[in-house]
Amino acid sequence: MLKKTQKIFLLIVLVCCLAFLLLQLKAKRSRALHKSVQMSSVEILGWDYEPQENVEARLTKDAVKYVLMVPHKLQSTLKSRGVTSLAEEDREALLKLTEFLDEHAEYDAATGTTTEMQVEGFDKAKKLLEQSACRFLVKNWTMIIRNFGSISYDDDSESLGWYQECNIAETAFVLRKEAFMSLRWRAECGSMSHLDFFVRSNGALKIAKLSNCFLTHALAYSDRGMLEGSRDFIDYSTLGQIHSILRIVRPDKIEWTKCAYNKEFCPENPSTPRLNTLAAADGFPICCAVIMDDMLTATVDAMNQVGIEYRIAYATALLLGAVRSQTSIPYTEDVDVVIRKADNDRYASFWLMQQILGPRYFVAWKTNPPVSRVYPHFAPTVAVDTLRHFKGDNSLESDALFDSKILKEMEKLLPVKPIEPQQCLVDMYPSPEEWFGKSTQVTINNRQYPGVSDNVDAFLRRFYGDDYMEMRPEIHSNGDSTVH
Repeated sequence: MLKKTQKIFLLIVLVCCLAFLLLQLKAKRSRALHKSVQMSSVEILGWDYEPQENVEARLTKDAVKYVLMVPHKLQSTLKSRGVTSLAEEDREALLKLTEFLDEHAEYDAATGTTTEMQVEGFDKAKKLLEQSACRFLVKNWTMIIRNFGSISYDDDSESLGWYQECNIAETAFVLRKEAFMSLRWRAECGSMSHLDFFVRSNGALKIAKLSNCFLTHALAYSDRGMLEGSRDFIDYSTLGQIHSILRIVRPDKIEWTKCAYNKEFCPENPSTPRLNTLAAADGFPICCAVIMDDMLTATVDAMNQVGIEYRIAYATALLLGAVRSQTSIPYTEDVDVVIRKADNDRYASFWLMQQILGPRYFVAWKTNPPVSRVYPHFAPTVAVDTLRHFKGDNSLESDALFDSKILKEMEKLLPVKPIEPQQCLVDMYPSPEEWFGKSTQVTINNRQYPGVSDNVDAFLRRFYGDDYMEMRPEIHSNGDSTVH
C-alpha cells in the first residue's frame, strides 16, 4: 500500500512539473511573440534620413506605430533588416520604451540614458536622469537647454521605474508615428538635425526619459548624419540660418552658430583672446580672431610634429596684424601659410596631420589645387558652468544671458548666413624654394612664428602700401565696415 501511494505521489509531482514546464514554455513563446509584434511596430531611422519611397511605404502601414530615431547615419544592415538586427540589449531597451508609450498615451516619445546604473530610490534616479538634456526654450536668438524636469515613478510597472518628463532628447528616442509624420525630419543640419526637429516642435512634445532603460553606444553614438565625412562644417550655421539661432546655452558650455568680426568688440590687441574668453563665459559672442588663433596653434603644432616647414606669408591680414599689433586683425577669415612644394605633394604627411588633429579638424589635401586646407569641425564654444546665469536649478529663465549689452552685440551678428562665405580656414600654399631661406620671427598673441622673407617690412609695403602700419577703413568681405 505504501509503495502504491509513493508511486501515485511521484506521478502527481511529475505531472505538476510537466505542467509547469509547459506553462513556462507557453509564457516564453508568448513573450517572444509579444516582442516580435513590438519589433514589427517600430521603424528605425537615422539622423541622415531623407524621404525614400520604400520607407515611406512602410510608414503608411497600420502595423507601424513608432519610429526609432538614432543619432547617427544609419548603417546598411539596419536599413535592410530594421530593428531586428539590433543587439539583444538594445532590443530590450526598445521594448521598454514602446511598452511605456503603450501604457502612457499622454506621452509622444520616450528615451533612455547612456549611463548604465542600478537605480534604487529617487535621489539616484534624479542624479542619473539629470545627466542629459531634458528641457529647452528658444528666445532672443538663443536656444537654452537644461537637464531638469519633473520625475515620477511608474507604479504599474516596476521594470520601468523612475522617469523624467522632458520636451527634448539628445540621444536615440522612440516617437509615435503620428508625431513623426506631423513634424517630419530634416537632415540638412547634420549633427544639429535633432535640435532643428525639436525647435520646430515648439517644445510641445511630451517625452519620457526612463532611468531603467540603458541605451548602448551602438545605439546612442552620435555623428553628423548626412554630413558625416563632408569637409564643410555647416551643421551649426545651417541651424542658425533656418531658425535665427546664434547661441546655444547648455549646462556645461555656450556654443555659437557664428563668430564675431566686429572691431569694437574684438579689438586688434594681443589681450583680446583672454578677455574675450572671459566675456564669452558671461554670454557674449566669441571673436572669430580667437577661433583663428586656436586653429593656427593646432595646425602649426601638427605641421611641426609631421615635419612640414612653413612660413606666415602672402597678403594675409594675419601677417599684417602680427607686425602691426602682434595679434591677428579682427576680420581675418583665414590663415595663409606657405609650405614647400615637395611637402605639399606628400599625401602621407597630411594623413598624419589628420591623425594628430583628430575629429575637431578636417585636413583636405589639395582641395583647391594645389592648395591644401584645414577646416574647423567645431562650433565657437566656451566651456563654462552656466547654472549661475539662471534664476534657479529648475528654471529656463535668465536675466544675465539677456542683458541689453549682450543682446546689442548679438544683433550685430544677424543675419546668420551659410558658413561657406565666412568659414575660418588654414590655407597651405606650395611656394617657391627661395621663400624658405632667411625668415623673420613674428609674434602673434605672445607666440613666435617664422614669417616669410628677412624683410617683412618690404613684403608688407608691396601688398598694403607704405602706410600699412596705420589702421584705415576698408570694406570687409561680408560687407561690414572694419579696419585694415
